[in-house]
Amino acid sequence: MIKLLLVFLGGGIGSVGRYGVGQLVARYTPRDLEPPHWLNLYPMATMLVNLLGCAAIGIAWAWVVARSGGQPSSAMVFLIVGVLGGFTTFSSFGWETFELLQNERIGLAAAYVLMSVTLGILGVFGGYTIGSSVFDQGSVA
Repeated sequence: MIKLLLVFLGGGIGSVGRYGVGQLVARYTPRDLEPPHWLNLYPMATMLVNLLGCAAIGIAWAWVVARSGGQPSSAMVFLIVGVLGGFTTFSSFGWETFELLQNERIGLAAAYVLMSVTLGILGVFGGYTIGSSVFDQGSVA
């Protein structure tokens, strides 16, 4: 039960951090330029959160391995699953892919990346199509 509480608290912290990064990027991105500033043409806040999360999970995992040999601990649950999971699940994706590569499972890592990205995009498309139909918001073009 304590680990569930740690994930809950850490997830809240991570989610607030993700929101904060989005607000900072929006605040400091020029909006009234012609042509539009390149940051307006690209989902920079999400990219930044994903990259920060991946770097942070690498650092956190190295700390966990050095501290406890990689054995699950309350600190790991709070920091990696909670805070970084709430900040970006992409960091978990990067971590899991890294582990596959580290264990020389190159083909499985490639399949995992390809399937995750492709099926993720198809899931968004399918969910939007179904949601649009259910909520009568029009069709997908």
